[in-house]
Amino acid sequence: MLRPEWVEPVVRGGERLGTIVVLPEPSQGRTGRRALHSPAATLGTGGESSGSVGPIIGGSEALRNAAEKARLLANLDVPVLLQGETGVGKDMIARTIHESGRRRGGPFIALNCGGLPRDILVSELFGYVDGAFTGARRSGMVGKIEAADGGTLFLDEIGDMPLEVQPVFLRVLEGGEVYPLGDSKPRKVEFRLVAATNKDLRAEVSAGRFRRDLFYRVSVTALRVPSLRDRKEDIPALVEHFNSEVSRRYGVPMKRLEPGVLDAFDRYAWPGNVRELRNVVEGMVMLSTGDAVVVADLPPEIAVSITEANPQPDVLTHSGTVTNLEAVERDAISSAIATCHGNLTLVARELRISKSTLYLKVEKYGLGDVLREARTARRRG
Repeated sequence: MLRPEWVEPVVRGGERLGTIVVLPEPSQGRTGRRALHSPAATLGTGGESSGSVGPIIGGSEALRNAAEKARLLANLDVPVLLQGETGVGKDMIARTIHESGRRRGGPFIALNCGGLPRDILVSELFGYVDGAFTGARRSGMVGKIEAADGGTLFLDEIGDMPLEVQPVFLRVLEGGEVYPLGDSKPRKVEFRLVAATNKDLRAEVSAGRFRRDLFYRVSVTALRVPSLRDRKEDIPALVEHFNSEVSRRYGVPMKRLEPGVLDAFDRYAWPGNVRELRNVVEGMVMLSTGDAVVVADLPPEIAVSITEANPQPDVLTHSGTVTNLEAVERDAISSAIATCHGNLTLVARELRISKSTLYLKVEKYGLGDVLREARTARRRG
């Protein structure tokens, strides 16, 4: 279960914005506690880099419900399937389940099944003995399954596991034995499986890309991790944390974010979720020249997306925030036109908007002269 000393409130201006859950490393024991702003606050994965998005932060109802279900699942030593979009923090939930369960004294071993060639994935999962194949290490290699013995095996993007590997992995789950490559003797293993995916595994089963029997085995219990769009009230707390993290990591002062920036964050869709928010905050804080991050510092894709989401600009132009956003959008389009030498097909692709929308915006912002100058410069070149 979560211990009280692992929980820190996030307070700004006398108002509680949310909560940070800081889990100890396994080596620190059950009562260990990390410093809130130490570099290790972004949870690791037992020696494997998984692109962790940071501690679990926020007090929204959607996140509280997910965290509560994670605590319930932690007490059940059965496989768990975490579902959710890329960047929502499935690895953090997996770590929470491990640290809150009875296997918290054992290792937490993580492996991302996506993007690995089949042979490498097989070696990583099952390991191999000396001489198993050409180029193998002389001492062999312990696979992630065996390394997780007594603890938790976290398989991210399990939906990308090659179809021919799935029955072999299923046999490990059913029999509790693993055969390293090149070895004829099985090795007993006992571990808890936490799998994660951003795919609809039922649809993958119907399409013949995922085995039905393995699906039922890995999804004994399931938890959906909410997207950032479903818990936007957590954005201020997340921004505050990432702002502090950038300051600590790079030795720069924390920046104040103008209300218009937070308003833009609230209206943006965040397709990359918490991971995207972290990267955006880091970039804006590092590149802003003053002591505050202003609307003009917004990345062009956010500024363009926000403006497109406002179907009645004439009504909203009285808002200083929207006016500033439109100025950012105009500058972004103008800059893209110059960079692409007036080729609107390339401009639309660069800004990730349709060409018809681009024509309307060129007319709206009076960028005809800019377009003509760019095309003239291209002909002269």
